[in-house]
Amino acid sequence: MRFPYGSRRRLGIALACLVIVGFLSHPSASIGQEIGDTSSLTIESRAGHSPSGALWRAAVLPGWGQVYNRQYLKLPFLYAAIGGLAYLVVDLNDEYLLYRRAFLYKSFQELVDRGQLSENPNQDLKSYYDELAGQFGEITSDPIRDRRDNLRRNRDLSVVGIGLVYGLSILDAYISAHLLDFDIGEDLTFSVFPSLDGPRTSLSVRF
Repeated sequence: MRFPYGSRRRLGIALACLVIVGFLSHPSASIGQEIGDTSSLTIESRAGHSPSGALWRAAVLPGWGQVYNRQYLKLPFLYAAIGGLAYLVVDLNDEYLLYRRAFLYKSFQELVDRGQLSENPNQDLKSYYDELAGQFGEITSDPIRDRRDNLRRNRDLSVVGIGLVYGLSILDAYISAHLLDFDIGEDLTFSVFPSLDGPRTSLSVRF
């Protein structure tokens, strides 16, 4: 049998986290610079603003590097990604433990029913199996084992996802600190001047 275990809900959370990760990794995430978050950094303060300082701050605490770079708009997205994945880890682990204990009971109980064992050594775990049986009816140990393995894999992937988001936030803080000294202002000069061959135009861009 197949268990209806709320995959849509978890898929929605996972997709939301992916969107947030994409926002953090996209150059437009530096919108804080465009609206003036980092424009308040004077030349003097920028001189003491180092990428290594942003790096170790982001490594010590998620979001501290973004605060150091004054990119405050990134914080809610960063914590939403970490919080969503952390919720998945806790939720999946709780359900994994339920199925693990139910499997330990049912697998040995099947041996007892077949006469291969005289007593179930996991009789104290019967309540966990009864909880599943109350939802889905009588279940053999095979689908319980498969569901247990899926939950464990998804939980472990969610833990890896937290690490990836954390690492991305560190990289983002480090790169953004480097870009603080990059002049992104538009300084275009367009001019027309005469020459022997007729009027000429010139366009210059200052980097």
